[in-house]
Amino acid sequence: MKLTILSDIHDNVWNLQKVLDNPEVQKTGAMLFCGDLCAPFVLKLLGQGYLAPIHVVLGNNDGDLAHIVKVAGNFEHIHLHGEYFRGEFGGRTVAANHYPEKGRLMAESGQYDIVCYGHDHQLNRGEKIKNTLLLNPGAVMGYNGAALEDITPTYIILDTDTLGVAVHEVK
Repeated sequence: MKLTILSDIHDNVWNLQKVLDNPEVQKTGAMLFCGDLCAPFVLKLLGQGYLAPIHVVLGNNDGDLAHIVKVAGNFEHIHLHGEYFRGEFGGRTVAANHYPEKGRLMAESGQYDIVCYGHDHQLNRGEKIKNTLLLNPGAVMGYNGAALEDITPTYIILDTDTLGVAVHEVK
């Protein structure tokens, strides 16, 4: 199974549309979003632009929770998981959270095959911790707020069968 992994859109609807326009993304079996949609309308764009299951964990900039929940309720294929996601894709156990420290702890627990996180906008193409693959898809937003600089916007398509990680730059 192929899985699209995104994080940190921060209302950059232009980059999000480029992600959704990628035919490879549209062929994946599910999407995992690692936090920081920001505005509820971003979730609506995701729901309209990607029809397979979308699993969302919330980030520190997802402040309008009431409206995020309301928007998610309009789409049967959007699943809000709060701070943590735990599930299975293609026979692999997968967990996600927004924060790098929590993601690392989840990976170190050895309970999951794959752990994904976001928050720091730093692409992690796949770090092996024990038997767990730890990933950060980077930021769809294309900006690193800590360094106050533009970065290449990225996301990942993961093959759960082979654990192959394909990093995609948003162009």
